Order: sequence, then C-alpha cells, then structure tokens
Amino acid sequence: MESENFTMSVVLRNRYGTLMRVTSLFSKRGYNINTLSVAPLAENNDYSRIILTSNGDKCVKEQIQRQLEKLVDVCEAKII
Repeated sequence: MESENFTMSVVLRNRYGTLMRVTSLFSKRGYNINTLSVAPLAENNDYSRIILTSNGDKCVKEQIQRQLEKLVDVCEAKII
C-alpha cells in the first residue's frame, strides 16, 4: 500500500505526562509526527485537543488510532 499524509484529532485529559505518552507512542513505533498543535477545549479546560499530521498507509493509520484509544487519558482519537 502507498503511504500518504493524514490528520488526526485526539481529545485527552489535561494531566501530567499525557502529551508525552501520545508522542512516545509514535516514536516507539518509528512513526514521524509532521505537525503538532495542542489547545484546551473551549467548553471544558480539563481536556485538550491535539491535531497532528503524520504519514502511513491505511493499516498504519488504523493501528495508530487503535493504540491511541487504549491510552488511559485519551478520550477520543479519530482520523479527520
């Protein structure tokens, strides 16, 4: 399969070390994060949204999404 760029949205709780766990998931598996933007949700400052871009085929995208959803402080991970 051909590798392509994709964008993900990840909603997570604002807790110490949560962003590090998300980025570590990528580095441990040898995936690159091309861009990363993090901001608190307007409706609830206890949560933040990460918008990131990376690249990979369909299997890589689905694998990353499933693994992100398994992290304790991640509420939602989806490909947009």
